[in-house]
Amino acid sequence: MFGYPGSPLEARLKKVAPFEGIGRGIDLSPLALTRAARALRRHRTQVVLAMTKKDVRHTVPAAWALGIPSLVRYPNDRPLGGGVYDWLFFGKLPVAHITNSHATRHTLLTSAPWLARSSIKVIYNGIDSRSFEFAHRADLGLPADALVVGFLGRLERRKGLLDLAAAWRSIASDLPKAHLVIAGRGPDEAEARGILGDTPRVHWLGFRDDVPALLKAFDITVVPSHWEGFGLVAAEALLSGSAVIAANASSLPEIISDGVHGKLVPPRDPVTLGAAIVRLAGDPAERSRLAAAGRARVLAEFSATAMVDGFEEALHEAIERS
Repeated sequence: MFGYPGSPLEARLKKVAPFEGIGRGIDLSPLALTRAARALRRHRTQVVLAMTKKDVRHTVPAAWALGIPSLVRYPNDRPLGGGVYDWLFFGKLPVAHITNSHATRHTLLTSAPWLARSSIKVIYNGIDSRSFEFAHRADLGLPADALVVGFLGRLERRKGLLDLAAAWRSIASDLPKAHLVIAGRGPDEAEARGILGDTPRVHWLGFRDDVPALLKAFDITVVPSHWEGFGLVAAEALLSGSAVIAANASSLPEIISDGVHGKLVPPRDPVTLGAAIVRLAGDPAERSRLAAAGRARVLAEFSATAMVDGFEEALHEAIERS
């Protein structure tokens, strides 16, 4: 594993795999490339999996020079620049590519038509269900009859936080027993707080690392993102047994079929989002039906085992291509 020395990644992997520290130098730094090449030879590497753009700029060129095949994984539904720089690093050096959704694959191909369609494999993010099975519902200190509407994620505009804030400000009076719980931190928290103002029954939890327990405490999880690479929170919420309202954007419809596993609403539309929250809040039977169907889908299609099997297959295919 290549990573920054002293990073949380190094601490987590210390007992799992050999760790090679890389610097934060410029692209194609001779020193960084030399260190990477030496490490690749020392570990008798057969294939490289690049998880970040830093890997693509340092480890992948070293692997290419040694004749070692590389795969590049794209975690976000964002286009490549399309210039010579991206053509070189992403088009010429890797032998294959991995996206975590068909939406990301489509965006990648649209922005980089020089990529071969056959070289891009979709492998959905996998979830280890055990952490959810053994988690206990978090105690949020709310009334016993409270209906909890939750948001979990980075507090930024593209996650739809400001849309949710605007929706809640309009519907809070329609849901006297509902509480909005917001967990996370990010650059747009102050703006969201400003929109909500003195709207009642809003709770800010800050950063939380007890995700399974927290999601189990949400009766409705709202994922109004403008785009997502995969939409992990939506899948985790379904696995936890929460009903989900998500934006009909990017990869989210690949996780949720509207009316089957959850509810989809147009992105950037606080009015429609608010109406969906009100309807689902008043229909506990529908919440239970959607949650059960959603949990079954995540267990069947988004397991950690399926993800690992997909990566193993992709790695073997990359070796065979070379």
